[in-house]
Amino acid sequence: MTTCPRARPVEFEARDILDAMGYHSLRFNGAKSPVNLVGIDDQEVLLVQVRRERMPIPGIREVNARYRGDMDLLRGVGSPRCCKKELWVYSGHEGFHYYEVFPGGLMEIGQP
Repeated sequence: MTTCPRARPVEFEARDILDAMGYHSLRFNGAKSPVNLVGIDDQEVLLVQVRRERMPIPGIREVNARYRGDMDLLRGVGSPRCCKKELWVYSGHEGFHYYEVFPGGLMEIGQP
């Protein structure tokens, strides 16, 4: 859960990434929140769910299986037209992996 003390620094690091990309970022607390971060710039709203893993995740299938519930909650917020939705998974060995969440699936992306 994102409210554990070890996960908070990862959320703050993700917020710093959003800021460096030119977004105005907002952080939401609470394990039940479908969104940890909101990034707003002149052209879009970006909703981000941040997760932390100890070990690297082998592939996108494992991400899809492990975070299906989180992605379903994220999909329920807003609409595809009003905002972009992403899942950022941090592994201490590899750093962040970024995934765009779509109504019917997800796609790994480079740096957002």
